[in-house]
Amino acid sequence: MTIDTKTIIVVGAGVFGVSAANHLFRELGATTYKIKLITASEYVYFLPSAVRLMISKDYSSSILPLKKVLDDGVQVVKGKVASFNPKDLVLESGEVAKFDVLILATGSKWPDPISSTCEFGDNYKMHFEKEASRIADANHILFIGGGFVNCEIVGELIFKYEDEIRIGKKSISIIHNSDKLLPNSGLYGDTLREKVTNHLADHGIKLYLNTVGTLSSTTPNRIIFGESALEHVDADLVYKGVGISPNVPLNSISNLCDNKGFIRIEKNFQVKAIEEGNVFAIGDVTNFRYHGLFKRDNWIDVLTRNVMGFLNESSKANLINASSYESGHVPSGVSLGPNVGFGQLPVPLLGTFNLPSFLVARAKSKNLLSDKMESLFKN
Repeated sequence: MTIDTKTIIVVGAGVFGVSAANHLFRELGATTYKIKLITASEYVYFLPSAVRLMISKDYSSSILPLKKVLDDGVQVVKGKVASFNPKDLVLESGEVAKFDVLILATGSKWPDPISSTCEFGDNYKMHFEKEASRIADANHILFIGGGFVNCEIVGELIFKYEDEIRIGKKSISIIHNSDKLLPNSGLYGDTLREKVTNHLADHGIKLYLNTVGTLSSTTPNRIIFGESALEHVDADLVYKGVGISPNVPLNSISNLCDNKGFIRIEKNFQVKAIEEGNVFAIGDVTNFRYHGLFKRDNWIDVLTRNVMGFLNESSKANLINASSYESGHVPSGVSLGPNVGFGQLPVPLLGTFNLPSFLVARAKSKNLLSDKMESLFKN
């Protein structure tokens, strides 16, 4: 007797992709369903702790073998997606994979020094050794953009090079387009932004606030302010980290993404532009206002239930919505080295509370959540 199986393909082996594949396999089993995970690497990469890798080179704190966190029944397909449509996808190898349900958990492409597995694949040591060497050799490191990740990286550099910065042997600068560090997007309160700004300034970081800088087209590592080349700053090493770039595979689907390139999804994770309803997306690749891990458990539970509902009832399924932060501040902990951190916690009806620094340092900065890494992927 032939059993008619259905195929669910998850693209991307970040926290959301691996967790979704595991949960669906545990709920559906392998008898009538095939769960496939497409990934560019044999490893998983934990972004929250990656800001320390260039300093610590403790790879076990951010990188694990995929097989350690993925259920045995999930089929791994190593490769990159070249293109997709609502019925199938094509890998760069030319292989065509058909699906009943597709989950896009492809994340975003982060700039150096963080990067992503879609860029360095299995060669993570080569990448981070190179970045560590560039940082160690540079006398002046300049960051374009004072967003969350760049601020955390600079905090790590302060911890590592505090003495060199103090005596002027090494200098670090940040160019940011607002009067305070962290994005002026409504996610972060002014108090948190001021604390981060003041801490970096007090520890010798040169801040160019309310400033926009562009790389010179003629002089390497020269940043020009405004339209006049007369105002500029030179550095040995420049990292450009203005926002993230959603990693959306090539497609010809109309209105798939918003004007920033993020996939437009419903609150139930269905992709808005696909009428069939069989394509879902989750994580950094989506247009959700908030992309962090505070909602991880709810999102994975909702996605799993909605995929199962769609498989059972198709378009008639009564899908549920995920919880998210659609307005106001979001829970945040900014680590600025192993011993320093600042944070905020919004509480409905009561407002946003600024967390004690020692509490953020203990909860996040000390190990950057690496003690929770394995469980966040597996469970």
